[in-house]
Amino acid sequence: MNVTPVSAELKTIESFLEVGWREGKIVSDDITQAFELIIDYWIVLFLSSLGVITNSLTLVVFLRQGFRDSVNVSLFSITVWDQVKCLAGVVYRLHKPLGLYKPVWGYNWKWMSGPYLVYLSIFAGFVSYALATYVSIERCLSVSIPFKVRSFITPPITSSFMLGLSLIVFGSFCPMFLIYTIHYTYSPLYNASIVTVIPNHFYYARDGLILKIYKFLGIFYPAIFCTIMISTSAIIVFHLRKSAENFDKMKGAKSTAAATAGESSRVSTTVTPRELKVTKMLLVIILIYLMDFFPRVCKYTASLIEPEFFRYGKYHNLMLVMSNVLWILDFVNASANFFIFLRMSTNFKKTFYMIFPKCSKLHDKDKV
Repeated sequence: MNVTPVSAELKTIESFLEVGWREGKIVSDDITQAFELIIDYWIVLFLSSLGVITNSLTLVVFLRQGFRDSVNVSLFSITVWDQVKCLAGVVYRLHKPLGLYKPVWGYNWKWMSGPYLVYLSIFAGFVSYALATYVSIERCLSVSIPFKVRSFITPPITSSFMLGLSLIVFGSFCPMFLIYTIHYTYSPLYNASIVTVIPNHFYYARDGLILKIYKFLGIFYPAIFCTIMISTSAIIVFHLRKSAENFDKMKGAKSTAAATAGESSRVSTTVTPRELKVTKMLLVIILIYLMDFFPRVCKYTASLIEPEFFRYGKYHNLMLVMSNVLWILDFVNASANFFIFLRMSTNFKKTFYMIFPKCSKLHDKDKV
């Protein structure tokens, strides 16, 4: 971080960016500011705060249950990254309450934390997508070849995959934290030093290679994850239907001992009722991720086709408006898993009400 007067280089960059925004204003400043106020602050702040609470509760439940099951390991890992995402979202948006107390503090916090906390939220989301993709593969194998999978997909193996995927995906985005430099300049408006964020030499190095890689990964990862999730989800649905048919036939064959024995031998090759419940729950989670994928792929495709569709580029305002809409989907995704677990997992619900018995009483009253 540098404390400098307004340099000639800084003036040149700011003038270029100002001209660029003026030339490409498909979306006006007023609309952009309205989106930022209503969506990026109020709605997203609420969703990210909700996510911090729900993910904290989910982590407490999984810690209480332990990690003897690979499903708990994978879901705990996803929740950790969802929590990182939501925490970064909340802390970044503290610039608004700070600004109400002292405008220059809010301004400085927004621009000082933006290049780091905004990217942290985005990158944590990509890691969460990667881990959810692993879960879709693991579930697909579990319903396709259940007995073989149980012998080699153990909690230690799952932990290794969770850690490895996290390091690979998050590490591939880390250079983006280096492309901006923070300066302090004097502002007559605030009568104080304010933060100015400018692209540094890493931003422009090798004809913007870091940005190109980032935009490519922004398309590559969702495209790969989406393709895998769609394929595995189709296989999972097929096997769920097949298993349901087998269990129905087994119930209908209880009239004779011979038929029962024959059906038992057939069902022994399929998944258990508990596995069916777990798989259905995870399938719902996977489908929510898929709903979040498509708009993000569109955004990154646009940024790859048009380099100026990026922060501080010619289409800065349009990019911000689209990003604000995506934030809603991202934080709904990051905060929804707790409600899915509580609704669809008997073990999760039992443990949660064991830890928070007052919630159980309130739930019982609502039923009455």
